[in-house]
Amino acid sequence: MTKASQSGKKRAALKKKAVKKTAPRTNKHSFTPATIAVWLLAILFVLPMIFKSNSIIQDTVAKNKYDVEQIGNYVTLIGDSISHQSQQELREALPGVDLEAVGGIYFYDFSKFGDGGFVRLKKHAMRDVVAFLLGSNEGVTREWLDELYEYVGTNRKLILMTIYRGDRFNDAQGWNALIADFAQNHENVYLMDWFSENVNNVDKYLIFDHLHPNRAGREHFAHMVRRTVFKALDLTE
Repeated sequence: MTKASQSGKKRAALKKKAVKKTAPRTNKHSFTPATIAVWLLAILFVLPMIFKSNSIIQDTVAKNKYDVEQIGNYVTLIGDSISHQSQQELREALPGVDLEAVGGIYFYDFSKFGDGGFVRLKKHAMRDVVAFLLGSNEGVTREWLDELYEYVGTNRKLILMTIYRGDRFNDAQGWNALIADFAQNHENVYLMDWFSENVNNVDKYLIFDHLHPNRAGREHFAHMVRRTVFKALDLTE
């Protein structure tokens, strides 16, 4: 082989090598409109499934924590004559409930019927849910609600009820506005709207005094309390 031919081969090899070095690189991670569309579709379908799965997990955790067959084991209930007259229905709706209900007692203060509800609550070992179903006898004040909330604390659920009194209808509406506003502005407070259930169903749920429940009213009252407890504990029946 001549020197000229050897030199030509070397130049060709060097040229070929140079071409390889300068060849443009392709980006393996480049996104085309088609791949972007695929990713968007995947996100649209997968994210809802993830959220749904998370919701199922949370519900399962809650159900495992609470024995729904003995849901009353997690409830302390303080009430007046409405709860007192509905004791049987409440115990059936909330098996194991810690219940104290006395006719005529006030929300806070001492009355001729004995200690008010707040004083009575302090004698109980509060459970996960405190159903404080009072106010029908003398109403409520913001100061009483604040003190009750501070005592119950933020690590428990507090259930309050609106009031229906036919003989003090306007007073009840004022109390109810206060209770509803308080519940709306406190994350762990749940409202049981007894007023709205009765305002158009007086003869269906209440006796002649338009205050105390009849048989259907007692059953409905207990069902409402149970439903609100399940809501407070983030459970489904």
